[in-house]
Amino acid sequence: MPQARRVRRVIRKIDVWSVLRFSVIFYACVFAVLIVAGLVLFVVASATGVRHDIEKSIGSYLASTNFHILGGDVLRAALLGGVVLIVSGTGANALLALLYNLISDVVGGVEVTVLEEDPIAEMRTESHQVTSSEALPGL
Repeated sequence: MPQARRVRRVIRKIDVWSVLRFSVIFYACVFAVLIVAGLVLFVVASATGVRHDIEKSIGSYLASTNFHILGGDVLRAALLGGVVLIVSGTGANALLALLYNLISDVVGGVEVTVLEEDPIAEMRTESHQVTSSEALPGL
């Protein structure tokens, strides 16, 4: 069983450049998943006729007989909106990291308690384990 002890650590600074890089990658992945899911749903809705039913319902609400959802325009708007959200989300995260650093200079950071395992003690216990062939050398 590994030995663990409680250790207090203080987080005084968050690297803004790391937050920026992580945020861009994270939001780009979320954006890609949402675009692919939206495309799949749009294709399935078109193939099953649900898209036509939705167009008919919206057309009747708007008193229009010629209402159609244009897939290219919806995709273009989703791509533009996604890029805006990536840029704004990344900027907000970087700004919050910078704000945390400024506040941390005043108050001294955030103190967290973590369990720290001792890898040297764990290696010592593993090296002292005796196998059955070592215990009974004649077998």
